[in-house]
Amino acid sequence: MNDEEFLRLTTLYLEDAIDDCDLDLLNRELANSPERVRQFNDLRLMMGLISEHGRPVESENAADLATNGPAESANFDSAAVGSGPSTASHFHSSRRATAITLAVLATAASLLLVLNWPDTDPPRDNVAPAIATLAYTSHARWESGERVLGDGFGKGKLNLEVGLVRLDFRNGATVTLQGPAEFEILSIDRTILSSGILTASIPESAVGFKVLTPAMDVVDLGTAFGVSVGADGETDVCVFEGEVEVSLSNSADTPQLVREGNAVRSRPKADTIDSVDYSTERYENAWPVTSGVLQATGLMKFVSPGPDFVPGRYEDSERILVFLERSQVLLKSDLKVNVTEPGQYIRVRRREQVIAAGQEIRSYLLQLNPIGEFTREEADRARVIGQITFDRPILGLIGGTTLLTRTDELLGHPLGDYGDTRRGIEPTRPHDLPDSGRDNVTLSRDRRTLSLDLSASSAVDQIRVVVSEQQ
Repeated sequence: MNDEEFLRLTTLYLEDAIDDCDLDLLNRELANSPERVRQFNDLRLMMGLISEHGRPVESENAADLATNGPAESANFDSAAVGSGPSTASHFHSSRRATAITLAVLATAASLLLVLNWPDTDPPRDNVAPAIATLAYTSHARWESGERVLGDGFGKGKLNLEVGLVRLDFRNGATVTLQGPAEFEILSIDRTILSSGILTASIPESAVGFKVLTPAMDVVDLGTAFGVSVGADGETDVCVFEGEVEVSLSNSADTPQLVREGNAVRSRPKADTIDSVDYSTERYENAWPVTSGVLQATGLMKFVSPGPDFVPGRYEDSERILVFLERSQVLLKSDLKVNVTEPGQYIRVRRREQVIAAGQEIRSYLLQLNPIGEFTREEADRARVIGQITFDRPILGLIGGTTLLTRTDELLGHPLGDYGDTRRGIEPTRPHDLPDSGRDNVTLSRDRRTLSLDLSASSAVDQIRVVVSEQQ
């Protein structure tokens, strides 16, 4: 978000004239930038001084802003930000107050632009654009300095002591590091992993992406894979999708092709690259983040990557499984779905819901597939609850049997076996009691989080989540 747009949204908010859509945009900007929070507080303080209802603002917590919205955050006085009737009447009852407010906002904006907002400086010719951007962190601690979401990285070394971080490269490659890890960016398509765990998803735009290790060189051919490097340099490569080429470091030998569902291992100065059992356990923390799932809580499990972990081949009675089905699908025509709006998924007669053609999307399948048979009484008692947050907005949900079947070819996993059994969810109806036993599915206002409360039965509970490929 540029500075002009941020000022526009802040002004609307402080005048109590912001709509839900703009409020969501403002919340996301504040959640991702401590600097924006500081700027927001400065403007709010000046507004408060004029309205004679303000008071000094303490340091704001960006995560709290993202959860509750600026007006709901604990560190904001509701009277000062225009959430109560008295504030609204104060601002709208006096043209003079409004004029002063706008003048102060303009002055504050000018000061911030000149003194405090370095990103408004014109780009210098000798400053290279960032090769990768920090897109996600979880409990991350760096060897030196602090990093915040949105930070850019050029050529250089990154030493991650602990935690998970995701780097989105300018060419479309996505790399997640799990600490402790020593990683170096050499160029937009060439990196070094000296130690630690890495998972990568490489689109067509980044085919040829390289990860060099003390034992092997890995060249991607349009795929998803994991690399693990031990303290002694021993390197494991595990291919989740597609194929990669591997060769011994500093060797002129012909590269070896490794296809999905296979893994290899080698040591520094070894003469061979050996096949090993395909095992993804060490990658199971990093892979969901690489795949676009930032958090899954409750009884939810992001399935292991690989050809054996696809719909129809993997069941679990106790957890809601999350399958990544397809990515980078360009819609050539409108896509019919069951739900496109935030809120609870309720079974009612509604106008046709579609995702417009021309958008690039990805799809996930959430599934509760009971193993064995249930009596009705047992099924009514067996409920599974979870919550999942994606890195991009959810455009629509498909939970009806008919639409699930119709979209299997376009959005289903290429290796999936969806069968012909009854599947889908049984959503709540408008007049249901709270203990009706039906499936509860709720999409958050920011379209990134889905909450589920599913009832296990002899049928397969499935819901297809359609997510935008654009931020």
